[in-house]
Amino acid sequence: MSFVGLYSGLSGIRAAQTGVDVASHNVANANTSGYTRQRVDLTPRPTYDAPAGRVGTGVEVEAITRLRDQFLDARYRDALGEGEHAAVRGDLLGRLEQLASEPEEGVTARLGALWDAVETWANDPDDSVSRRQVLNGLASLTDTIRRTAGAWDSLAADADERRDAVATEVSGALEALADLDARIANADPSRVGADLHDERDRLLDDLAELTGADARIADDGRSRVRLGGVDLVTADGVATVGISGDDVVVTDTAGDTHTVEAGGAIGGLHTFLHDDLPRFRTALDDVAESLTAEVNTVNTLEGYAAEDPDATLLTFDGGDAAGSLEVTTADPAALNASVDGPDGEPHDASNAERLASLRFSSVIDPDAPALDERVDDVVVDLAAEVRAARMHADAAGGVASGADLARAAEHGVSIDEEMVDLVRYQRAMESASRVMTTVDEMLDVLVNRTGVVGR
Repeated sequence: MSFVGLYSGLSGIRAAQTGVDVASHNVANANTSGYTRQRVDLTPRPTYDAPAGRVGTGVEVEAITRLRDQFLDARYRDALGEGEHAAVRGDLLGRLEQLASEPEEGVTARLGALWDAVETWANDPDDSVSRRQVLNGLASLTDTIRRTAGAWDSLAADADERRDAVATEVSGALEALADLDARIANADPSRVGADLHDERDRLLDDLAELTGADARIADDGRSRVRLGGVDLVTADGVATVGISGDDVVVTDTAGDTHTVEAGGAIGGLHTFLHDDLPRFRTALDDVAESLTAEVNTVNTLEGYAAEDPDATLLTFDGGDAAGSLEVTTADPAALNASVDGPDGEPHDASNAERLASLRFSSVIDPDAPALDERVDDVVVDLAAEVRAARMHADAAGGVASGADLARAAEHGVSIDEEMVDLVRYQRAMESASRVMTTVDEMLDVLVNRTGVVGR
């Protein structure tokens, strides 16, 4: 009989205690975002030569490992970047549509009310109330167009500010990631806890969500974050991600600038600001310009505008047609009911009828779409774009959710499994304790009771 059995039992107690501690840590962090389940890896201790052969000396804790699958991480981050890009763009397009207030309070309703007022006026061109209603209709329409343009411009400013904030957040995440990489690389591997690696993985998730970058752990154990083929984190420092004009640019650690196609939140914001909003804002300007040209052409006859400048009913300032559109007069007399101008016969509504006909056709170009068609095209186009963007966001979000579930199944904490582990380690500790008790009793017999016969 030797003391090896005592040490073997003691090693079992220590291993079981470590298992209980790790399982307890897992349970405590079951709801911690980004936490990776940990597992105790056990290995037999070396054997020794005994008279009967080689005998083991117990167990030792080889390592406490993280149940992390880099392939699932990479798949999730790719899906996360795409999903965030689609979600941000879909949300902004939805807000753009909401600000247009279609169909109840938008340009469509105001344009329809204007044509109704013009038709009423054409039935009685000398009626001052009808004239006033036409001017009020024009004012209401121009106010709505300006309001819509202003609301869209405010949304653009908010999105631009948010894009700058995301770029700042990316810079902070890259700095933190570089610091973690250095700490992990320079520390004794046996002293680097799994929680530090979890923090680094959370940063990689954040960067994928913010930029759509390829974020993973390279074979050398360091982080690799690449956006548009440019490394954002290197041993020499970190790159910067920002906006230059209409482009997302990366300035690498050598100071060189690269134009990249970003994904994630910053990509969704950039796509909206660079592609989506300008297209619909230009379409709204086109509507304002066409409205001005058509109405002024009908109301202004040869020689009439020179005699009465107020005959030009609508005007806008510069290229921002929708944002500066306004009615030039509040005088109902500026409305020209007759094709002969102020000298026309009483009750002559020929020009009022021409104005009412703008609902159905253009007087400048008969082959061009009518004003109602132009507005409908903008509204329908925007609605279709919003619907497509939301469907894309739902699909991309579903892929990201599926990837997240697959990853969670691999490294997330299962309370049931941890409870099983706690019971298993508890029983192991009880058994190891019983081993030590048994060996102690046997040694007590050998030491204190053997050789006392006949005293």
